Amino acid sequence: MKGEMNEMENGGMKGHGKMGGMKGMKGKGKMKGGCKGKGHHGMHGMKGMEGQKEYSYLREVETGFDETVARVKEELKKEGFGVLSEVRVDRLFKEKLDLDMEPYVILGACNPKFSSQLIGIDINSGSFLPCNLIVYVKGGKTYVGLLLPTRAMSITGNDELLKVASEVEEILKGVVDRV
Repeated sequence: MKGEMNEMENGGMKGHGKMGGMKGMKGKGKMKGGCKGKGHHGMHGMKGMEGQKEYSYLREVETGFDETVARVKEELKKEGFGVLSEVRVDRLFKEKLDLDMEPYVILGACNPKFSSQLIGIDINSGSFLPCNLIVYVKGGKTYVGLLLPTRAMSITGNDELLKVASEVEEILKGVVDRV
């Protein structure tokens, strides 16, 4: 994953339907980057961006895409999280940009207990919800990961929000680890 978000943030989405500089996709553009090495698991950062720290937790899994998505949803449910949104990025890119890519989904997960705590602390913290998890295939290998809630919430500078985000993060890392 290292590099993929960076590519998109650094102009990959510019150009009115063309995604310049993206490798690994067929069509009008290509996607660049990806994880290397079997059993890779840990955090990734945004290289080349001074002051940025690692923002995601990622793990390669042994199961295929569809089974992994189902397992993520199961594990989330066990922890009291529901999936509020499911964006099939690969299908969206194909439909809107005529790009082919391996399966990729973004799952927007929410736990009402934690969400209500966050919004109770700061009503504007709802803009950080839901928590995003990803499942994708790269080079025939399946990966599952999440945006670290503490990294996202850290921009608020609010210790109360960070305390809740930390609790959510540990639960979601456990979900990723169990898939």
